[in-house]
Amino acid sequence: MKLILRQYLATLRERKELDAILPDLLSQMGLNVFSKPSIGTRQFGVDIAAVGRINGGSETVYLFSVKAGNLDRTTWDGASDQSLRPSLNEIIDSYIPLILPPEHKDKPIAICVCLGGEIHEATRQQVSGFFRTNSTLQISFEEWNGDRLAALIQEHLLREDLMPSEARGLLRKSLALIDEPEVSHRHFGTLVRQLTSGLGTSKQELTASRQILLCLWTLFAWCRDAGNLEAAYLASELALLALWARTHECMGKRGKLNKARAAVFFSTLDAYRQITGAFIYEKIGPVASVEHGLSSATRSSNELSLNLKLFDVLGRIALCGIWNDWLRHVARIQGLEEQERECSLLFHQAREILAQAINNNPTLLQPTKDDHNTEISLAVMLLGRESGYSEYIKEWIKEITRRSIFSYETRGQFPCMYSTFSQLLELTDCKSDDVRKEATAGSVLYPTLALYATVWECADLYRDIRQFQNDHMEHCSFQLWMPNEQSEQPIWLNEVT
Repeated sequence: MKLILRQYLATLRERKELDAILPDLLSQMGLNVFSKPSIGTRQFGVDIAAVGRINGGSETVYLFSVKAGNLDRTTWDGASDQSLRPSLNEIIDSYIPLILPPEHKDKPIAICVCLGGEIHEATRQQVSGFFRTNSTLQISFEEWNGDRLAALIQEHLLREDLMPSEARGLLRKSLALIDEPEVSHRHFGTLVRQLTSGLGTSKQELTASRQILLCLWTLFAWCRDAGNLEAAYLASELALLALWARTHECMGKRGKLNKARAAVFFSTLDAYRQITGAFIYEKIGPVASVEHGLSSATRSSNELSLNLKLFDVLGRIALCGIWNDWLRHVARIQGLEEQERECSLLFHQAREILAQAINNNPTLLQPTKDDHNTEISLAVMLLGRESGYSEYIKEWIKEITRRSIFSYETRGQFPCMYSTFSQLLELTDCKSDDVRKEATAGSVLYPTLALYATVWECADLYRDIRQFQNDHMEHCSFQLWMPNEQSEQPIWLNEVT
């Protein structure tokens, strides 16, 4: 397990990855973290600051300067502003005398060089010399490299009494099978259920949440290194829903959420956004702009599997954009201008990728499942959140409706209420009216399309759907689902009956 953790730490980036894990680790070690990484504010070399006792020692202030990967001559004292030595000088010259809270000024201070990897031997003499020159009676220096971090994570987050051997075994299986995403996801799901079952105290809940977050980051690092993000994507959705269910339940009982629980949840949300962002913007975006690019990239064995995969990708793109739209509004309320600009850019990029995917892949004009109503609705939500896409939405909805009606009337691959691949495959070119009627006994897709036709004032499209119902769908129950207060909890944990 330590070797797995070392490899994971070595692949983490500095911002929002390595510095996102460290605060939780320090808190679990019993330290009080009083400064965390922030965007848009000058930090004077200190990424994370904490105070407390380690291994029964005296109360000490720990100031961490975090760097990704290994430390070589360039990253130690190169021309870049991100080099480590200038950051350490800033800590000594500015942070300690000017920024350190007054209540900590008389305590021993440990300046910690935190690395995901290790210090190259060619650089170690320079680093050691700097440490000796700048050490005082109050100020000391420590090296927290990947090996030490892995040992601390194993001791404080994954130790036997907190994370049983069965759970660690499931993590290893999930990592080993990242090239089989569905199997990896299944093991990760079992891991999450084990960690969240039978919890009694708030401290146990917090520890389990941190462990899930750490396991998710580990899986993401391995998937990114292998160039296959699918397992991490599926696991991130599962982790976010599981932690939200626990967080939501805690808020419902107590009416508020403590800062530690909130910090872990939002760290999980940030991990989810990074994983989905890497999938959408790095993997999907470049091929979405190419004619039939997504269709070719899926390498599907037949038309049906291609259709199912592309609608799944459509929903992922839309959801990614919706998240960024919500987060830019949150950032605006909080006055975080840089974060608002970043989320706004990602929101507009997601809309563009979505439109390009639809334009260049005709498969997205022909749903084969009634469940595709979900992906279509998410896409409409994203495209309709700002002006500029109203006509585009109208034309897309019209084409979906007309193709769906034509496919049913000509006994093609029409939208049906089945969801498994085998059931859908059996309906291909089906000639039996009884089978077709059974497969379309209920629908939420056609009523939703009729709703969109009303919202966007497409009277002719609404008449087409109504005529189709009268002529061919009298046997079908048209339904619109409206959630209520009891709908949320079972959905998060997939307990809908």
